[in-house]
Amino acid sequence: MLSQVWFFYLKYNKITLMHSYMEDLKMKNPYCTVDELGFPRFTGVDFIRYKVLPDSPLLVTGESYLWAYKAAYLQYNKDLIIKYAHEANIPVLLLAGVAVAEAGGTPDRIKAYGVLQYRQMFHDNFSGNNKKSNATSVGVLAIQLRAAAETLGIDPKTLTTTQQLQLANCLLTDDFNIRVVAFHLRDLIIFDNPDISNTSILSDEQIILAGSRYNRGIARDKKDIIKSISSPPNAPDREYSSYGRRLLEKKESIYMIMGIKDE
Repeated sequence: MLSQVWFFYLKYNKITLMHSYMEDLKMKNPYCTVDELGFPRFTGVDFIRYKVLPDSPLLVTGESYLWAYKAAYLQYNKDLIIKYAHEANIPVLLLAGVAVAEAGGTPDRIKAYGVLQYRQMFHDNFSGNNKKSNATSVGVLAIQLRAAAETLGIDPKTLTTTQQLQLANCLLTDDFNIRVVAFHLRDLIIFDNPDISNTSILSDEQIILAGSRYNRGIARDKKDIIKSISSPPNAPDREYSSYGRRLLEKKESIYMIMGIKDE
């Protein structure tokens, strides 16, 4: 009996200390004010309802559930998406399209409170740098810690493990996440169009290119991605632009959910 009491005492204190530690991180977070409210995060239960149960528009399970979640996220955050698209001077369609593509599918918190720590312990400690942990994507609009840091003007190589966790906490909040992604998209537009005069007015090709860069990074040559847009459906290079092309394919649905006619 005494051992059981001692076990629960230790367990309670462990939970209390962890809660205190997380609260301390939030209060001292130099990147944002962490707000736990916002659109409900995609959880393990959501994952089961989407991935395990058969697709049913009537019961809202399977792919129907995933799309319902994406649409609800877009509707809930439409004001933030419009606000930060305008602030970053990019098309609303581009930011909203990324939101639709990224929202849901996998539990949102697992990378910030699992994958990140694993990489810090078992990769960074052995390699002597934080390259692997900085490649962890966090947020409903998933973005690598490296890209988020660079967007904020921070050298990602200088991030400590605590700072990585603080940045990850911020990316789990809707406001911070959407804003950082908006400015990261602007950086990607400029990367491929260094002489562009207005980053809010893009051709379909430029939207596809920016979306594809968001998904696949900047390593691949711009010409290869553009060429893939008109490649045959089964061509190996067709995948280079698939993410960007899907943004345009959902344009009508996105505008309907957002309640806007055009930009």
